[in-house]
Amino acid sequence: MRRANGGGNAYTESMKVSAFYFSGTGNTKFIVQKICGTLSRSCRTEMLDITLAGADPVRAMEEADLILLAFPIYGGAPPIPMRQFLYRYAEQLRGKKVAIAETQLFFSGDGAASLGRTVEKFGGKVIAAEHFNMPNNLSDCKAFPVKNGRELRKTLLIAQKRAERFADALLKGKGHRRGFSPVSHAVGYYCQRKYWRRGEQDKRGRLRIDPSLCVGCRLCVKNCPVSNLTASDGRAVPHGECVLCYRCVNLCPKRAITLIGSDPPRVQYRGPFQS
Repeated sequence: MRRANGGGNAYTESMKVSAFYFSGTGNTKFIVQKICGTLSRSCRTEMLDITLAGADPVRAMEEADLILLAFPIYGGAPPIPMRQFLYRYAEQLRGKKVAIAETQLFFSGDGAASLGRTVEKFGGKVIAAEHFNMPNNLSDCKAFPVKNGRELRKTLLIAQKRAERFADALLKGKGHRRGFSPVSHAVGYYCQRKYWRRGEQDKRGRLRIDPSLCVGCRLCVKNCPVSNLTASDGRAVPHGECVLCYRCVNLCPKRAITLIGSDPPRVQYRGPFQS
């Protein structure tokens, strides 16, 4: 096993990468699959959705030679489930090499580093971090048009190639730590995260379900990654613990759910796997 830039190592078939991800509408899952697809040519890989029951994060972390953490960025901040996951398994991160993949709509400044600094506080070593631009899923925000199908091809192809390059660099023991510079930190904090965090808890309670449109199909209840939704009297009911992933907004067959916007979505995001 040879030494490489940044103190990393080249990976061999005997080595293991455990990828932990949170994905609201499929964008981050898409990137993780592309990264792991490339990595699997030279080493063993395992993908784990951190919101699904039945996974064994402790085992997967202990077995890993490299841990990949992947998530979408919201207002310059990692999503709540990924932050909670990191604190829950802080001990397992100690002494581990970590790579970070962050998905975003436009830019985040220090999106990957915003989680990476916590990883290093817990004793992990971030050897590589990258940002991936992905399609918009904010379907109730008129300022950001939603695209699907053929319209996504260019964006997804660029993201796929970036993911493959990121994985290739990891296999060679190389990696760029995007977002870790002081300039990136300033942009991420002062342009986004500082203001987002102030109202984050308020936003968690803003999920609205129009009772005149809801038909009680329970699709949102079944698919909420944090069980924030339940069914009562034939209607879906939110409980103020939304993690802002937009999954339910884009899944509702009656377009009865809104989050940041005030009007029901005209076009719902179907995700990168249905394009």
